[in-house]
Amino acid sequence: MAEKARKAVREERVRTSLRQAAEKFRRAREEAGLTLRELAERAGLAPSTILKIENSKLVPSLAVCIRLADALGRPISYFAEQEELPADVRFVPNGTARVSEVRGSPIVIEHVAERLVHPRMEGFLVRVGRGAKSGREVPISYHGEEIVIGIKGRIRFEIRGEEYIVGPGDVLHLKGDVPHFWENAANGESAMYMICAFAYER
Repeated sequence: MAEKARKAVREERVRTSLRQAAEKFRRAREEAGLTLRELAERAGLAPSTILKIENSKLVPSLAVCIRLADALGRPISYFAEQEELPADVRFVPNGTARVSEVRGSPIVIEHVAERLVHPRMEGFLVRVGRGAKSGREVPISYHGEEIVIGIKGRIRFEIRGEEYIVGPGDVLHLKGDVPHFWENAANGESAMYMICAFAYER
């Protein structure tokens, strides 16, 4: 019974997070002075897709979230975090990282490096469940750079038709605007650190 109650509380938190993220996408678009169609053109998405996201009718994939954040000049974490005062120093003790996950998704993201004032970098520990992938509707693409460090299992990256298998200790470094996909290539959970340097300043 206690487990059922915990599950209900967790699902309600996810629904609340989705509503908050949808509102932040809409607010960021309006603050940028963009129509749905203008944002869609910048992000390379259909206007109907953005409308569904803003109305909490569609849970966007990681690739779509990155494209929207890049088009809006916002950090990815802005759409998942609670409002807080900007800081120029942050310390995240082991085991205390903020976690983002979407109901039904086998991808869990720990924000191991919270953003600073006028951010240029973010760091994530991405736990990827069996069969999980970044999303195939659009490739990941943004202005910046990315370093991927394998922690557990095997994650297959596809970049310009080339395949890169990232295992424990392997490092992949790429420009963010090189379109890419990734997926779990192991039978169990895989994990990787992703350090992203974005081209925004906000």
